Amino acid sequence: MAEGQLSPQSSDDVPVSTPLQRAAGRLQSALPEGWQVEVVDAADGSPDGGQILRALLVTE
Repeated sequence: MAEGQLSPQSSDDVPVSTPLQRAAGRLQSALPEGWQVEVVDAADGSPDGGQILRALLVTE
């Protein structure tokens, strides 16, 4: 996982699907090859636990 990317866990360490993660999956499937979608903490440190989707062009 990329730095800053979140992976929510339940108390049993089973991955949890959040609405934002589901939106990220839909966006990922709509983007052309070479793009990656991440769910990350907001850079401004929002007190409400703000998370954002980030679409990155993968260059390797």
